[in-house]
Amino acid sequence: MEDMGLGTLAIAWIRMIRPPILFLCCFGALVSALNCALFMGTTLSYYQIFLVILTPAFLSTGTMFHNDITDLESDKINRPKKPVPAGILRKKTVYYTGLVLMISSIFLGSLINYENTRALNWECGLFTFILVIIGLYYNYYGKYHGLVGHMAVAFGVGAIPYWGGLAVFPNQPLLMLPLAVAIFFQETGREIMVCAGDLVGDLKAGFKTTPVRHGRKRSMQIALFFYLLFIPIFPLSAWDWAGIHMPKIFGVIYLIGGAILAASLLLTWLLTYRVVISTNDEKKIWKSFERYERTGTRAMIIIFQISMLLEVFY
Repeated sequence: MEDMGLGTLAIAWIRMIRPPILFLCCFGALVSALNCALFMGTTLSYYQIFLVILTPAFLSTGTMFHNDITDLESDKINRPKKPVPAGILRKKTVYYTGLVLMISSIFLGSLINYENTRALNWECGLFTFILVIIGLYYNYYGKYHGLVGHMAVAFGVGAIPYWGGLAVFPNQPLLMLPLAVAIFFQETGREIMVCAGDLVGDLKAGFKTTPVRHGRKRSMQIALFFYLLFIPIFPLSAWDWAGIHMPKIFGVIYLIGGAILAASLLLTWLLTYRVVISTNDEKKIWKSFERYERTGTRAMIIIFQISMLLEVFY
């Protein structure tokens, strides 16, 4: 029984870490740093690579732990089998573990270039601190205040490639800016869509998300607007169609990957919207959002990141 108990706890902590999100954060930061290094004509040390992976892991996991604490009332309805609402992990333990991880990420972010320069990367450390504050803002305040809350999450996700560039080249703040802005808009739309799926639980929990404020159909139309904004902005990191002289970090493989992601965003939106307008069955609607918006778009984002990795070897 004791071994079974330890196994249950281990599985619970793994679920809390959210391996797909952890992968997205670490992989996104790494491929961004590698592409920036290639653009700048240099290479990364194993020490830098290790911290470029470890720091986002700590940051992402810490903020996710606190998100589960503040989502507890909604999760009791939408996802009662998660470790905290199911009573497998104690709320206080998750809270303090998340706090330690977030503080550690700020410290590690400042050390990324220390082996090479013997100096602290204050820019990356400060930016990591800002991301921690925004994550805490969303968890404890933003999710109760509609669109601003969605944008807080989107800022954190869009910051992943920007953080990767800033971590290794703190004096080149424009390297990943267009991609970061594009992902910010895309993720704002995706957050609205995910919350549209969680509408029933969020209503009972008292969250004031965009779907709660404006209804599911109207909020999905707002989400589509943000999805569409992604399309003209993401090419700027490879194709300066606007003539604003942003660094051309990527090439054709990136453009193909971005086009696939854009098409998948519109397709998953359409598939989900069709379900919403065709039925009042909340269980069926929730499953469609889980399948298309939470899982489907996440898979497409991974493919987009793989296209950025391929750029390193192209």
